[in-house]
Amino acid sequence: MGRKPGYEDYAQFRLKYKKTCGFCGQQLSVGQQVLGQRQEPSWDIVCLGCGLDSPAVSPAPEPRPERSEPAPRGRVPAARREPPPSAWSRLIGYHRSCVVHESLTAPVPLHRRDRWTPFPLSFETVLCGGATQLPAPAPVSKLFEDLAPLEGVFYGWPTLVVRDRRGRPHVASLFIRGLDEPESAPGGPTAIPLNSELPHINTALLGPEWFDPELLGDVATVLADKVIGFGVATAMTDVTRRILTALGLPDADIDPRGLHRSPDEDDLWRPQEAGVFNLAMAFKGELDYAVRGLVKDLDWMARADDWQDSAARFLFETWTPEAPLPLEAGPIRLNRAQEHAVSVAATSPLTVITGPPGTGKSQTVTAIIAEAWRRGESVLLSSTNNKPVDDVVTGKAAQLDRALVLRTGNAEKRQELGSALTELVDEAAGRPVGSGFENLAEVTNDRRWAELDLQHHAELGGQVLTAAVHRDELRARTWRHQLPSPTHLPGIEKLANRVLRTRWRWLRRRRDRKFRGFAAITDPTVGAEEVVAWFAAERTFDHHYGELRRFLEDHPGDLPARLEDTDVLWREASESQVRELVRLGITGGSSVLLQLSEALTEELRCHDLMKGALRHAKGWATSALSTRPNFACSAAQIDLVVIDEASQCSLAQVLPLAYRAKRLVIVGDPHQLPPVVTADPGQLRWLAQQSGTTHPDLAARHHTYGDDSAFSAFAARFRPEPLLLDEHYRCHPDIIRFCNEEFYRNQLKVLTRVEYPEGARRGMHWHEVSGRTRPGPTGSVINEIEAQAIADWLATADVAALGSVGVVTPFRAQANLIERLLEKAGPHQVEVGTAHTFQGGERDTILFSTVVSEGAQPGTIGWLESQRNLINVAVSRARRELVVFGNDRAIREHGPRTLRALAEMTSGRSSASAAPPSAIVRRLHAALTARGIPAELGRTVEGYPIAIAITGRSGTLIDLEVSELPDGDPGGGLQRAFSLRDSNLRALGWQVLRIPDWQAYLEAGEVVSTVLRTARA
Repeated sequence: MGRKPGYEDYAQFRLKYKKTCGFCGQQLSVGQQVLGQRQEPSWDIVCLGCGLDSPAVSPAPEPRPERSEPAPRGRVPAARREPPPSAWSRLIGYHRSCVVHESLTAPVPLHRRDRWTPFPLSFETVLCGGATQLPAPAPVSKLFEDLAPLEGVFYGWPTLVVRDRRGRPHVASLFIRGLDEPESAPGGPTAIPLNSELPHINTALLGPEWFDPELLGDVATVLADKVIGFGVATAMTDVTRRILTALGLPDADIDPRGLHRSPDEDDLWRPQEAGVFNLAMAFKGELDYAVRGLVKDLDWMARADDWQDSAARFLFETWTPEAPLPLEAGPIRLNRAQEHAVSVAATSPLTVITGPPGTGKSQTVTAIIAEAWRRGESVLLSSTNNKPVDDVVTGKAAQLDRALVLRTGNAEKRQELGSALTELVDEAAGRPVGSGFENLAEVTNDRRWAELDLQHHAELGGQVLTAAVHRDELRARTWRHQLPSPTHLPGIEKLANRVLRTRWRWLRRRRDRKFRGFAAITDPTVGAEEVVAWFAAERTFDHHYGELRRFLEDHPGDLPARLEDTDVLWREASESQVRELVRLGITGGSSVLLQLSEALTEELRCHDLMKGALRHAKGWATSALSTRPNFACSAAQIDLVVIDEASQCSLAQVLPLAYRAKRLVIVGDPHQLPPVVTADPGQLRWLAQQSGTTHPDLAARHHTYGDDSAFSAFAARFRPEPLLLDEHYRCHPDIIRFCNEEFYRNQLKVLTRVEYPEGARRGMHWHEVSGRTRPGPTGSVINEIEAQAIADWLATADVAALGSVGVVTPFRAQANLIERLLEKAGPHQVEVGTAHTFQGGERDTILFSTVVSEGAQPGTIGWLESQRNLINVAVSRARRELVVFGNDRAIREHGPRTLRALAEMTSGRSSASAAPPSAIVRRLHAALTARGIPAELGRTVEGYPIAIAITGRSGTLIDLEVSELPDGDPGGGLQRAFSLRDSNLRALGWQVLRIPDWQAYLEAGEVVSTVLRTARA
């Protein structure tokens, strides 16, 4: 048989190049393909592992030099002009590449004919073949004219027209590859070469702005199971159809061998409506303004040799904070965990705080900003999301002082600030000189002593209880049922010590027998040593008990109430001091602030003025992507930067903020929504290699663009672990119990005050709906019967009694369906959306549409479990009531684990999470029942567990609580929480009797008598 044409070249090709992928090390597929009229053979090299062309197989040509951007203002030291490769520069380069890659190929508005054009091709040979260049028709060549530094031209297939959230059409390609400028020729450009970047799926198209998150999850499943197969037409056709089906576009006519093309190339057919078109196209990609600022910051930082002077160094260094000093002022009411976090942030160069829902992150952040004012430090609050920033600025900060935090940001926010600054300067000038904080040092001292008294009380009580238990154990083992007469005890101790001092064994045995006879000890295992130990235990107990009694005599009354009284005086004096510092700062910097106001109003460059303003107005806030227009990119120019909702911030967005900070505070919750990243994992690996690093190395440091957040990157460097805000105040206790068990390992102390109108619904409720899950009209999934059940429920409910209402669902198509049903019924005030809609918000009543029922596909179930944080966000938005709509049987049989747990808890099938009663509580309960008092263990009231519940003669409800503090109580934090919890129960009509554990153990009879008096009253 004769060999096929090109066989020798093919054989040499296989010998010359490696057969493993340069990325993942797996086997490569090398095949021959002929497309259309092309007769010469071309070899397609596809990795079976990651689906990418490998640099080990097809070496990339030398990259064309990028157009340089003008250097930032200011002199750049010579050492920065060509810095040697370093971990810092590689990290910055990687994240810059990821930002550009993800943003540059975003869909183009359909009406922008100057930014995109169809490519007049009959066959697709770039993505589905081995073509290395393209023809250069005039409309395509025109796209290369006047390219800005951060623009590029791209080729793609197939073409999609999609609509954004406002319904505006945009055009984009599913697969793309970058193009270099056309090659010049005397008669005009003749060909357009492909650039060195590998072909890839257009992840800028596969984002939540264009497709529902659950559909993108299905696409990720397709890409995980299927090699893209660039260069192989059949493989590309198959994977394209599977991706389009996952996106809810299954009927598209896709064939790379027969593209749509108009006979008249001057009047090319253009898509005019949403859909998929078997058409190649070229488009001009550009970065939006906000991303341009981020990229410029990263460009500057890559050349910086002073980054180690900033808080950004903690991406490579670990930090363990020292024990913080007590706060000298507290203008915001804080619990112990919040106060500790503020104390650490006051001096630590890195502080990482994790704040689950409803634990007072905004209070903590406001207190950190106020403390910075007190210390004369500049502070900047930032986040990717505007909502947490605005919540602090317009919430707790505004209540303390409206000039505590100045809000800047994009052009609109800067204009607003320019208008407000003049008013703030005038208002500050008109304030009287502040007073009321002259005694701040005195009340601070009183408060510290009140805290120490609570702490000392817990320590003494713990010592007494430990000594009593030890004494009783030795007493029971030594004397069994009855102690000797007190008159015999001195003689017994004397003989026991004599036995222990005896060195001759025969004499010691003799004296030991005589001693046991004198002491009437019949147990041969008990000797003088045990008796001496018992005497020592008795003395230890007497010593500690005496100290406790003396302490209680010297400190009569309610110690937590005393701390609360001093705390009120402390806050009042602290508030006055902070307001006076703000007044002095604004009036002292009035000149520069008025100049800044003028510059902002006229949209002038204001970096120098902002630098001067920071010396006077200490508190500022901006969104992460608006940092550059407001603050110059220089290392450690801001004393303290606070990143809120850092778990939603990508590291790339926070890098410029960390570089500007001397000290950094990271606040976030890894169990809520992560950053929205659409980049393809395979492409991110390639970008890592192009930047001189590897994905495994980045992952080990928590520096990846796709899998990590700003929170995870800095939390990995903070020792021993992030500071937890552990007291919850938002949700009804029954509601937050689910989140506490499923996501927070029962670390949260639930202290929500349950105060609702008479008859108001509250807690968690299950609403059974036997619907069916099916694909929506434009993708995603819907459950029409469940959506109608929600609409009917709202139609018959007293919406005014429900308070603020929200409907949340994991699936956007279901949210759209419910919204249409509610609009059809008439005007309403109910907000409907996915968990992303409600992130950072809250409602009195939340209706949760699970959608999962008969017909739910495994891909939908898998996606929902992979996005389990959505359920945490959805549930924790409900303050008063959560109503879950779903098919209980279907969820139990087919649903994801987290949704099953929610169904079990909501329908009452799961057991309560309250810890079993301790030995002391059981002992006290036995003493009560022995006196005939009806006492109940294990009862809960509005989600609060009751240690011992008693119903008095006249129906009085008594909650008998035992304060158990085995590890002490630093700062009295637990006793303060107990006091708040008891106050919440009293508001529900219960009388709370709280006794310390040592008293329940030693004085059970007195406790029972107190309970009897209360129950008979």
